[in-house]
Amino acid sequence: MSRYRAGVWAEYYAAACLMLKGYRILNMRYKTKVGEIDIVARRGRVIIFVEVKFRESLTQGGEAISAHSQSRIRRAAEFYMMKKYNESNTLDYNLRMDAVIITHKMTIHHIKNAF
Repeated sequence: MSRYRAGVWAEYYAAACLMLKGYRILNMRYKTKVGEIDIVARRGRVIIFVEVKFRESLTQGGEAISAHSQSRIRRAAEFYMMKKYNESNTLDYNLRMDAVIITHKMTIHHIKNAF
């Protein structure tokens, strides 16, 4: 399987796992002019922006989320909120940046407030 296809598969697998935890998937592979967000989900009044990594180990997955990619995801999340919600409605939600790391042994790690 190509790296691209493996990454897309991991994003859908992560979304399914989040749904089983009670999250509602709002968007997948949301592209903005400043970057892409793998998954945007909501549970109650919390909107989460999720970066998904499919790596050999949890350590490698965590290391793959660099400071540059964290910054890109934050900017994309700001863009998403401006585009999808008006300013007064934005205050009704808590925002969180999570990571989902899936290892080659098919273990899934959902890290809340990852960055």
